[in-house]
Order: sequence, then structure tokens, then C-alpha cells
Amino acid sequence: MSLRVRVAACVLAASLALPAVPRAAEPDSRDIVVTAPEPSAPPSARQVNAQARAVTQGGDFMHSPLARFESPLCPGVFGLPQDAAAMIVGRIRHNAELLRLPLAPDGNCAANLFVAFVPHAQEQLAEAHRQHSYLFRGLAPTERRQLLAESGPARAWTTTVMKTRDGMRASEPAPRAGDPVSAVPIVTMWQAHSKIYLPVRQDIASVLVVFDVDQVRGNTLVQLADYATMRGLARTQASGTVRDSILALFDASAATPPAGLTPFDRAYLASLYETIPNIAGAHVIGGVSRRLRRQAAEEAPQ
Repeated sequence: MSLRVRVAACVLAASLALPAVPRAAEPDSRDIVVTAPEPSAPPSARQVNAQARAVTQGGDFMHSPLARFESPLCPGVFGLPQDAAAMIVGRIRHNAELLRLPLAPDGNCAANLFVAFVPHAQEQLAEAHRQHSYLFRGLAPTERRQLLAESGPARAWTTTVMKTRDGMRASEPAPRAGDPVSAVPIVTMWQAHSKIYLPVRQDIASVLVVFDVDQVRGNTLVQLADYATMRGLARTQASGTVRDSILALFDASAATPPAGLTPFDRAYLASLYETIPNIAGAHVIGGVSRRLRRQAAEEAPQ
């Protein structure tokens, strides 16, 4: 799919400004007493699980796996000068390496996580839908409407493929009118009955993360790369009030935008990728709080 846009270098310079380095303060002979603020209480497991559920796209987490990359990751960037694009690609690859994701050769692969910077992103997607509606067939009607109605600075479009636990493609029959349960995937394989492990998995085939270049001014390349990481490596959404997550980057009510992936984000992605792909989404969501506590214990001073 081609969005057929060009982003001028002058727009990039204005939109991706790095934070200025503050000048050193003049020495002052007066005594200054600094009182550290009381540390805020960490979120409870229930709060973490609720946020993990809120940012995850989908609904039937008890009987469906969460989508994730199984094939080698190849990030690519459109609409930026080469040096800026290379920084974003390098940051996304670095994040993926920390999760031990397989990576395609850098600079010699076909992008399956595509980050685009375009003006008037909502209008561009609407035009693409009018002219090439077949490209949106992989989206459920509700997801398609949400994507086309999104007016914020960023939106993500994820294409998934249902496969068996062993990686064979599963057939997905169309549901009968008024009976969504009739669209049950059909596979033929040996499988022991389990309430935890599922016979199928959801592989991410490709992701398009679109930034509206006119609405991301003032954000750093690291912030944008980490936001694309959180939207691209998992089917997430910036829904409602998000606490301590890069998904709150464009939340006007947030006091201080996150500088990059937060502990919650790293725990969420780690919980998704550290287990097998054919496990119920509820298990992944429930593991975020456990992974967050483990991270805190590992990073605590000895």
C-alpha cells in the first residue's frame, strides 16, 4: 500500500526537536534545603492487570491467544531523512533484542513493522480506504471504523494470521449472519485437551504505525520509536487513562510525557514474549504484574 506522500526535511526538523540542554545555574552562596518528595506507592496487581487488559486489543482473552511476532522482525521507516530513520530503526531493533525476538538482517530485509510519518494521516487513510478497500479486509468492521475515525497523532494497523501451534496456517471460515461463534478455526492435528494451552496462535504478519507529522512536534526520536515498539510488537491501544506507559505519550492530561518505554511497558512485552505463543491471552495479561515485580526486584540496589 502506498500513502503517496512526501514529508519535507524542514517539517522533520520542526517536528522532531530534541529536548534542549538546560544551562547551568549561577552559583549561589545562600543555603538551599531540598526536600525529596515522598515516593508514590507502586500500583497494585489489580491495577496493573486492569491497565494491561485496557490497552490490549481484543475481547475473548480466556479462549484466544494474543498476537505477536513469530517471524524475524524487520522495522522500516517512511517519511524521514535517512539518519533519523536509521535512529528509529536502530531503537526498535534494540528493544526487540532485549525481548530476544528474532531479527532479520539489518538493511537487507522486507519491512514487516513499518513506521510512516505523513501529513494529514486521517485523510490519507480515508483516501486509501476509498481507493483500495480490499487492503482493509483483514480488519473486523469495528476495528476498521476505529482506525478510520482516529484523529490523534498516531494510529496502528496490524494484520494477523491464525496458525496452528506448530505454525501451519489454519482456515478461518466466515461467520454465519447473526452467529459470530460459527467462525471457529478448523485445524487437524494431535492436541491434548487443556484449559491453558490452545491449538492455535495469532502471528503478526505486518504492522503499519502512522504518525501525523503535524501532531508529533516536540517529541524525540526515542519517544516515537518506543511508542511504535509498543504499538507494533503487540496489538495495543492508547485507550482511556494510561498510567506510566509510553502509550500515554500523546495524552494531554499527562503531567510529564514518558521519555521512553516504562517499566510497565517492558513488563507487558516481556510477559507476551517470554511464554509460548499458543497460550490464552488472560495468562499473558495476568503475568504483567508478576513480571513488573520481578523487574523491580532485579533493579533494586543491593
